[in-house]
Amino acid sequence: MNTKEFPILIIEDDPDMGQLLAQFAKRFHFIPTLSNNYEEGRQHIQTQKFDLILSDLNLPDGTGIDLLAEAKKLNENTHFTLITGYANVQHTIKAFKLGLNEMITKPFEASQIKALLQRLYQMQSHAFRMLQLQQQLEQATAQSLPQYTPQGQNYTQIQSLINQVSPLDVPVLIQGETGVGKNTLAKQIHHTSPQKDGPFLEINCSALPDNLIESELFGYEKGAFTGANQQKIGLLELADKGTLLLDEVNSIPANIQLKLLHFLQQQSFIRVGGQKQIQVSVRLIFASNQDLKSLVNKGIIREDFFYRINIFPIQLPPLRALSEDIPPLAEHFLAFFNHKMHKSIKGFSTETLDILKKYNWPGNIRELENIIQRAVVLCQEDKIKPIHLPQELVTHTTPLCCSPFPEQASLEEVEAIWIKHILKSVEGNKIKAAQILGINPSTLHRKLKTID
Repeated sequence: MNTKEFPILIIEDDPDMGQLLAQFAKRFHFIPTLSNNYEEGRQHIQTQKFDLILSDLNLPDGTGIDLLAEAKKLNENTHFTLITGYANVQHTIKAFKLGLNEMITKPFEASQIKALLQRLYQMQSHAFRMLQLQQQLEQATAQSLPQYTPQGQNYTQIQSLINQVSPLDVPVLIQGETGVGKNTLAKQIHHTSPQKDGPFLEINCSALPDNLIESELFGYEKGAFTGANQQKIGLLELADKGTLLLDEVNSIPANIQLKLLHFLQQQSFIRVGGQKQIQVSVRLIFASNQDLKSLVNKGIIREDFFYRINIFPIQLPPLRALSEDIPPLAEHFLAFFNHKMHKSIKGFSTETLDILKKYNWPGNIRELENIIQRAVVLCQEDKIKPIHLPQELVTHTTPLCCSPFPEQASLEEVEAIWIKHILKSVEGNKIKAAQILGINPSTLHRKLKTID
């Protein structure tokens, strides 16, 4: 995994000393910006964000203490180090009152600067990693459901595509209906890629107003707009050396598509309200529940943006096209929720599995997961039965002519056959059967007395 680099501002009026400090900084994975005087350093502090500043005390047109005051006013968390050969008690007291972090006196040994830079880098790396972990924690779902990989023929082809694209540094576009597992597939690509040791972050573009998507992706500088009271690091920066999933990318406005297009080409961006290009290394995965090509024709998606992210498309089939995967998926969810709820349900009745396989699943895998979770809550037996499923699931999958009626059957005979069929489908539960038939349990009880 590549090493994260951090910007550092070095203000030194001696050109040779400045170059030496810059070389040391590069060695310890910093990106140095070098200034030779107070005014130039002040402009850098005002227009760019530096968490680390090294400054000489005496400059031709000002002092490092004045720069310290300027930097702390803009960002009190800036780590400021003064380097001087003219320190006195008054300077030292004033500087530390303003928030100085440390002072190094000249002449100094190269080992002192190296030790300082090494410590500063470790401090910055730790702080950045904590931000990444905080973001990942915030995005973690309440339940960490283990992944399941379907085994049907359609998914065998998809798995082959994953194996091809995971090692490559190209964007991936995953398309499919809501709930088919686009997020799970994106995580699988990440965990089998060279970025697997980096963070996996995601953003649902449809869940945010247009004016917030830009801030979430690119971050912003303090004072960039009303309410921007401090700097915000965006997801593209937090996902450095990892993967960022942009879910429902079809919701991104055209101006943000253009900025993302630039990022895909350069792997760099500018924070909102900033001026400095920030270079990162991020694998982007895009997901959409709509056909992006049709949105290009409607003018909703930029054509150049579409062709840039459509380098490696993967189309996920709906669950209704994967009938062979429904039983193992249901067993997978059952095992998970058994463990979570401390239950020991052994499986599904034959009738239940038949209902699950015949249902159309408009909500796809996500709907199946929710229904199994509900069934586990309700079930007090050793197997999940139709009674534990939502009523609309049972009635939706009950064929209208599942029991052949005699050709010359009377209305009374048809009614009797239908009542028997419904009772069988709910395994004899009279209350459930009455609900499905649309009659009171007492009425059903009375009718059953007349049925052989």
